[in-house]
Amino acid sequence: MTKSFKDPGLPVPNPSLSFWLQEARSSSLLGHRTTEEFPHTTDVVIIGAGISGVATAYFLLAGTRPPRSIVILEAREVCYGATGRNAGYCRLDCYAGYPGYKAKFGREQAFKILQNEMDTLNLLTELVEKESIECDFWKGHAFDIAISEEGAELLKAAYHECKADGGNIDGVVELILDPGEAKIESTIVILIRLIKQATASAHPHPLCIQKCIDNYGLNLQTSTPVNSVIRAQTEDGWIVRTARGEISTKQVVYATNAWTAHLLPEYLGAIIPTRIQIVPTRNYSGSQMLLSSSAWVDSKEKIDYIAQRPKDGIIIVGGRRWLIPREHTVDQADDGVKLDVHTGYLKEILPAYLEHWGPEAPGEGMLCDWTGIAVVPFIGDLPDRPGAYICAGHVGHGMARILSCVQGLAEVMVGARWEESKIPECFRPTRDRL
Repeated sequence: MTKSFKDPGLPVPNPSLSFWLQEARSSSLLGHRTTEEFPHTTDVVIIGAGISGVATAYFLLAGTRPPRSIVILEAREVCYGATGRNAGYCRLDCYAGYPGYKAKFGREQAFKILQNEMDTLNLLTELVEKESIECDFWKGHAFDIAISEEGAELLKAAYHECKADGGNIDGVVELILDPGEAKIESTIVILIRLIKQATASAHPHPLCIQKCIDNYGLNLQTSTPVNSVIRAQTEDGWIVRTARGEISTKQVVYATNAWTAHLLPEYLGAIIPTRIQIVPTRNYSGSQMLLSSSAWVDSKEKIDYIAQRPKDGIIIVGGRRWLIPREHTVDQADDGVKLDVHTGYLKEILPAYLEHWGPEAPGEGMLCDWTGIAVVPFIGDLPDRPGAYICAGHVGHGMARILSCVQGLAEVMVGARWEESKIPECFRPTRDRL
């Protein structure tokens, strides 16, 4: 029996607020409309003001052949979708995903995917420095830690397969077999440490968007959900329909992530909204500050992850998804719903893994929790829709991929050949993939 998938609809107006969105409550971008009057014509419409949409606008406007005008239409507020929920962590996959990518796409594409992530980290660093963006930027390393023999074999096998196939991981990935050497608890079986700029983080809310508005003339219209997009009848282009009116455009970019299938029904079942849940909790402070982000691997399906913010010491915790029935997480686009049982599981993670955690004093413990929606990537020009493009479906891993991908997408939009974009071919939204 073929599974039917639900129309994800429009983003709910009152989502759960992540830690980063709570910090942004004083931002001038809340409720922002660059022009009070709704624009009715533009060169490019971008649907969605997450990092995909905003970065696409940036690379178009800052490029050598910028369009005369770009309008971003956002259903809610800037970065209210996945971008504002994943901590802004650009955590590279330098080896672990290689066997799976190779099995599905082949060796060449697998290495292109890994290289794309390294390119993204370098581009993020360059962008923050070039534009002097104040976004709590931090760069360091990350750990993948096996907490079982099965997890250890999984990580070792991925490491050795990637290296044997010619993966350039010397000096990037360090395999540490001795738990004592890694200064972790004796229950840890193996640790693979990613070093040399292997991870970074940036507060997602201020990244790019203000510079685009102030320096490059971007027109941002928040609280403007798009109801439909139709082909223009009299000339090449598109008509984008909203409750505030219609806007005609030569090009349209769907940076709509979990909600893509509402506007592009052919993506039902191809981009499947999946609910995840995350909490920030008490500081592991002073000499006990965690010097890296970590993923604890028990098996292929059982992975928890934490990251500590260098600025204030707050720890972000996610995982335990295998304990939640699939019907509560898969094909769920409502990021306003939180599962109390999942919150309970997440609160158990740090006392279980971190030595000397101890009882939580008043004012310590969990601060808040929120949900986000994760899916899988499609980036490029849409088949049979000239002038239409997509950057959506990032499996909660978008910060490690999006910047370099949309830099390439912007080049394609102004006439570059696909081969010049450096986007992995397996990301392209072909008919076969659907």
